[in-house]
Amino acid sequence: MKKKIITLFLLILISVLAGFLVQRYSGIFYQSPVLAVKKVQKQDDQIKISGQLVNHQKEAVTLKTDAHSVAALTISFKVGQQLLLNSNKEEIIAEKQDGVVVAIIFVFLSLVLLLGGKSGVLALWGLALNLGVLFFLLRLDTLFSGLPTLGLMFLYGASSIIITFLANYGIKAFRIDLILTTGGIVLGGFLICLTALKLFENNGIRFEEMQFLTRPYLGVFYGSLLIGGIGAAVDMVVTLVSSLKELVYQQPTISQKELLRSGRRIAQDVTSSMMNVLLFAYLSGAIPMLIFYLKNGWPFVSTLQLHLSLELLRAFCGAFTILLSIPASLLCVILERRRKA
Repeated sequence: MKKKIITLFLLILISVLAGFLVQRYSGIFYQSPVLAVKKVQKQDDQIKISGQLVNHQKEAVTLKTDAHSVAALTISFKVGQQLLLNSNKEEIIAEKQDGVVVAIIFVFLSLVLLLGGKSGVLALWGLALNLGVLFFLLRLDTLFSGLPTLGLMFLYGASSIIITFLANYGIKAFRIDLILTTGGIVLGGFLICLTALKLFENNGIRFEEMQFLTRPYLGVFYGSLLIGGIGAAVDMVVTLVSSLKELVYQQPTISQKELLRSGRRIAQDVTSSMMNVLLFAYLSGAIPMLIFYLKNGWPFVSTLQLHLSLELLRAFCGAFTILLSIPASLLCVILERRRKA
């Protein structure tokens, strides 16, 4: 235990050091001008910032900006920080914080590898592969506008389910029935939501926040429903199947009735917490805009309808897949046990 604590401390220290080095020296690789602040002067509503570019021939730059115009950037200017500028070197875009991101990623990877061991390595491999497939398909969507976004998301859904189960169970324990079951669960939850939307003609659903898209927004939204359902279904199936398989391993003589009862108890314990996590994960992204609209005098009900209708529907789609996962997972375990008997 003491060895693990020391290892964790060293990994965190290395992560912080890596983040510091990236924050300090990565500016030379940026295409946008990066300004290292040397002096900050505040006069009434004006802020004068002097510094030197860490790229673009390292020329000296002095900026004058209105304090109110940069309030939305939530930057507290101070000596030593680095700022991203526009191509004209006259306007501040954002604060350079890639070092913080690198440090957080390093800490996350360290914790996963230290606590998860081999399983952690497989989980990270699956995560990286899933992200790679998603970025590849999104790139295809931007290059070829004729490709249907929803079709690409269906392709990603099938790929991500296979990759996730490979990462969890490995090639030797790879099970086609679990993959097909999970795919059916996701499709079932998606079709329930899609049917409801078609029957009610999207009444009560506000798509204003998606109007800026250059693709048909309905296809993009339906794709997001599908992806949300995949995560929920895979989590529930893996949790239930792994728990029940361990129970069968520990008690080989357990009856089918007792196995079903145990599965129901596990599902009851897990379902509510997973639904809450799903709901809060979706709603958390809408909180900044909710506060912004309410602070500017928008009616409470209109604000909720505008920003929460899509998030709630995504959460409901995930909840449907969680509920469908319970009987499907129990059926998979029972059929596998009968096949081995």
